[in-house]
Amino acid sequence: MATLFSSPSHLAVFSASSSTSTTTTSLLFLNSSLLARRPLPRVNSLRSSSPLSPFRVRASSTSQLIQPTQGVPVENVVIIGSGPAGYTAAIYAARANLKPVVFEGLQVGGVPGGQLMTTTEVENFPGFPDGITGPDLMDRMRRQAERWGAELYQEDVEFVDVNGRPFTVRSTEREIKCHAVIVATGATARRLGLPKEDEYWSRGISACAICDGASPLFKGQILAVVGGGDTATEEAIYLTKYARHVHLLVRRGELRASKAMQDRLLMANVSEYLTTQTSLCTSTPKQWMSLAIRKAKCLGY
Repeated sequence: MATLFSSPSHLAVFSASSSTSTTTTSLLFLNSSLLARRPLPRVNSLRSSSPLSPFRVRASSTSQLIQPTQGVPVENVVIIGSGPAGYTAAIYAARANLKPVVFEGLQVGGVPGGQLMTTTEVENFPGFPDGITGPDLMDRMRRQAERWGAELYQEDVEFVDVNGRPFTVRSTEREIKCHAVIVATGATARRLGLPKEDEYWSRGISACAICDGASPLFKGQILAVVGGGDTATEEAIYLTKYARHVHLLVRRGELRASKAMQDRLLMANVSEYLTTQTSLCTSTPKQWMSLAIRKAKCLGY
């Protein structure tokens, strides 16, 4: 994954490195009936590594069934997350007549709907030959989950207890007992922290070359990829299919990419710059965006 900057007239910059890559998508299924046959190892406290899932999980190897408080209903499944994975899980669970409860998030995980909520045109999703906007696609997924009976709450999950069965999921507003938990908290792009970066996100700055490289916003433009690892070099090479030229801006004094990837760069339409510092993102009437690059040492074409 990467961060892409684009100018329709001159410069389009694409940032893709392991240090700017997104965190891996988190999808975890916990089933109480399965735990009864194969107990989990004892875990005192487990915190999710994803910035989108700050809740805590507790687990124990005990197989003793802990009964809920009398009169408290127990849900079949709780889904944490509201991106494509969360809504897809909700649709399948609802169609199986499991009546899933979905916590979409509110503040901690960003906008409910995931990263697609900040994406303009989605052109590689099957079934939409003319493309569809990210928010529209997620709204359709949400309505489909609701149609089949999913119960949706725009609340942040703060605590998950799998120490006993049924499990306990606690949000900012309620506490629910359930037999199974699906964690689909997604991923988030690591940004560069440039001025006006938020303003141009999905309007010239992107975090995915494969997703956006072929779009009219970037096609035929001069692009820049910030990073020096395998992810950066791979996406820089990929962008040469569509860009007029690609600049690879390496923040260190050397490439961290594997030798094989470095050899591929020599054959690509990519200029490499070492020890770069991307410091400014500006806008003018004729040019959407430009980058001020300091201490750059060009390695040639």
